[in-house]
Amino acid sequence: MNTSIQESKFLSITEVSTLIKQKRILILSGEEELLAQLPKGNWIGGTNPYFYFKDKAGCMDKTQIMVSDFTDLITDFRIQTFDNSELKDICKLGYKNGFNFLILPALQDIHYSFALNAPQYQNLYTNPLIGIIAGVDLAEFAQGRLSKTFNGTLQKNYTDKAVVLQAKLPSEQVARVEIINVFEPTNDITIEVQENTFTVRDCLINGKLTNLYDYIQNSQMDISYPLVCDYAGATINVSFQRLNPDNKEVIFYAPLFTGNQYTTSKKFESYTSVFHQKVEAVFENERNIIYNCNCILNYLYGQLDKSHIGFSGATTFGEIAYHLINQTFTYLAIDEH
Repeated sequence: MNTSIQESKFLSITEVSTLIKQKRILILSGEEELLAQLPKGNWIGGTNPYFYFKDKAGCMDKTQIMVSDFTDLITDFRIQTFDNSELKDICKLGYKNGFNFLILPALQDIHYSFALNAPQYQNLYTNPLIGIIAGVDLAEFAQGRLSKTFNGTLQKNYTDKAVVLQAKLPSEQVARVEIINVFEPTNDITIEVQENTFTVRDCLINGKLTNLYDYIQNSQMDISYPLVCDYAGATINVSFQRLNPDNKEVIFYAPLFTGNQYTTSKKFESYTSVFHQKVEAVFENERNIIYNCNCILNYLYGQLDKSHIGFSGATTFGEIAYHLINQTFTYLAIDEH
């Protein structure tokens, strides 16, 4: 079965401005200074300078913008901005048949709130909820630069608010969000937390109360590989952000939840080869893919600046597939009823 892929396009600010003036409905990723120069129009965006390409190695680029155009795929749309208190209604306010595309700023209160509370959102599974966490140059991120979200209809940007494209599909079509995860559980250990949290000190490791920081140091655990957990049959990653030796704590890019058992993930020799194997297996039954994104950690650890993976798109500082996920290739597909 042939898979149809709508490729994102890597365009100059002039080319993107032309599309906006043509009233195209767009999702944009690029450097803040570029997005801030764009005219008002039917677009939302998030800052990010890292990209991967179908036929060449990825790169960091601050001169062009990655563009995904949904104009010819949807029949109606709304673009909205949500603050922390409003975000819980994102799925309740969507169309009867369509999808919701969400962009959040990295490591801000609204990012943490979504990650912790999304599983309880009303109508969460009525339509696919897909999206990205905006990012910035990692060197600048380490120095405190904040990522931003953009609402093109208002020509405004935010460090603390979400932007949303709510899209309506023809009645004979339905959207579907999927993930491709190269990581698999070792089941060598079990890790359980005692509260829903991004930051872990003491936890239960194989049933025994243990400081996770000490365990990682003593076992020489490779934290470029995420913890994984079975969420209703899907293997979901929780990636390490950093270790804090001062407080002997471990900070993650996504929360760990009580009631779940997490374990370490298996190592592999080549991200690129494993990814291609996963993709080929999935796409035997796949049809129309209209959007894809991939995690900045996969870009770094998989050395996607030196290779290509058969797709073009923007990296993210976290992916949204109903919930917040990490180190995962995420895509949106359209099916005929």
